[in-house]
Amino acid sequence: MGDDHVETLRRFYEANRNELFTYALAVSRSREAAEDAIHTAFSRMLKRRRPPRELRPYVFRCVRNAAIDEHRARSREAQEDSPFAIDETHNNGHDPELQRQLADMLLTLSEDERESIMLKIYSGMTFNEIAATRAVSVNTAASWYRRGIEKLRALMQGDME
Repeated sequence: MGDDHVETLRRFYEANRNELFTYALAVSRSREAAEDAIHTAFSRMLKRRRPPRELRPYVFRCVRNAAIDEHRARSREAQEDSPFAIDETHNNGHDPELQRQLADMLLTLSEDERESIMLKIYSGMTFNEIAATRAVSVNTAASWYRRGIEKLRALMQGDME
């Protein structure tokens, strides 16, 4: 295993750890499972001889797969965290109640819609990257995102009336 590969993954992790954790949390629905999924994904990636050409979608896909495995492995009886749990000490001045409402609304979406929104908005991915991460066409990724945004808009308009 080359030092370049290790350094590439280290730099990627440092630059994207918040987005990776948020995504893993959205998939696994548990803080502990999200942390374990990231650890597992990076352990597996370090065993590769070199990173893939498209690193960003590949890493997010590895984290997604590990988070799904963690979610399945954990008891269904366990308390699940909101994938968008509010950390009162780091809410950046945003209204915690509004954040909770948005979290509740996001949980009403399908997994595909929610993941597409998470990857597009929270992780800043392009639809091409989302498609590569999810192993679907660009049109499918864009459709999931568009439908999810439309549903959120309808929910927000319903709350405002």
